[in-house]
Amino acid sequence: MVDLIGPEFFPDECFAFNETYSKTQILYNTSILERWPNFTHCRPHCGMCQLSQRDHSYTVFNLILIGFVLPFIGMCGLMGNALSAFVYSRPAMRSSTNSYLCALGCSDSAVICTAIFLFCVDSVRRYSLLISIIYGALSSFIYPLGMAAQTCSVYFTLAAGIDCFVQVCLTEKLKAFFSNPSFVRITVISVVLFSIFYNIPHCFEAVVLECWHPHFQNPSLEMCPAPFRFKPSYMLIYYKYMYSIFLAIGPLVVLVILNSCIIFATMFVKKGSDNANTGDTISLVLVVLLFLTCNAAALLLNVLEARLAELLGPRLDYVVDASNLLVVLNSSFNFCIYVTFSSQFRRTLRQCFSTAKTRPAPRRVLLLRRQTELLI
Repeated sequence: MVDLIGPEFFPDECFAFNETYSKTQILYNTSILERWPNFTHCRPHCGMCQLSQRDHSYTVFNLILIGFVLPFIGMCGLMGNALSAFVYSRPAMRSSTNSYLCALGCSDSAVICTAIFLFCVDSVRRYSLLISIIYGALSSFIYPLGMAAQTCSVYFTLAAGIDCFVQVCLTEKLKAFFSNPSFVRITVISVVLFSIFYNIPHCFEAVVLECWHPHFQNPSLEMCPAPFRFKPSYMLIYYKYMYSIFLAIGPLVVLVILNSCIIFATMFVKKGSDNANTGDTISLVLVVLLFLTCNAAALLLNVLEARLAELLGPRLDYVVDASNLLVVLNSSFNFCIYVTFSSQFRRTLRQCFSTAKTRPAPRRVLLLRRQTELLI
């Protein structure tokens, strides 16, 4: 075992790990590492990129909230989103707004899966070497995918809100244009492509290097933020201005305005409208309101991150965990809203299950039964 206590120490026998050392030195020189890490067997100790020591109370809080509550909500949400996407893809439910809600169910499922990996696995990886290695190997790829899925969810919610506004408040000609299947298809594809390209910079925000796990006395992998993540111009343009315009303030303001118009038109202008359509409108309004509520914390954290870090210090970790849980809750709760407020959704869901139960046996099975009866 070779213990290295400073950047000037790197014996000749560690030459095979020169890439690990060079990555560590870059992180140290750019102040991403607060101090030079201890080395064992030519590898820096895991956990070197943890910015602050976590006390026992936070560890317990994180394990309960992120290690148990978040995956439980997420698994329930995956089942609900699968049912929602299935119901909204049925011919009886075909409409432009429902197409966006079907796409939203798919993107929300992707958000939940990536969130469970990034948050829950990160919370429990300290207890398993295998989980620690898997997390270090995959997190730098799953993080951009998770951000792309979250961007899709934002814009599918926005698309559904705009379409609902058109169907409730605008003329028949505009309704027909926005309801055109080709227009809906192009919108969905555009949202997916935009989400992918917008989040490409996240692929360059992490660096993965080999580390020595002191607890398990074995090599592992560590993901650290790359120097690119902390470039002042990148943080100002991408994280402050672009995030505010494209993912935070911009979509939220548009949704608030659209929701206000839809609520006003539903309650005061079109009081005698069809109850089924009214229920669908109410369910979409509540989906948007849930989105606004759950994403308010994430908005504050991203826009006021530096100021909140100064005010709260280590207690900011509690707020971050609560914000992450709200993101998963937002992606998991839509099914409950659909079932509660949309009579058409409930009716179609019941029909799907009743059809599955009463579906006739295949012809081949019927023939075998008849042959068996004749033999008897």
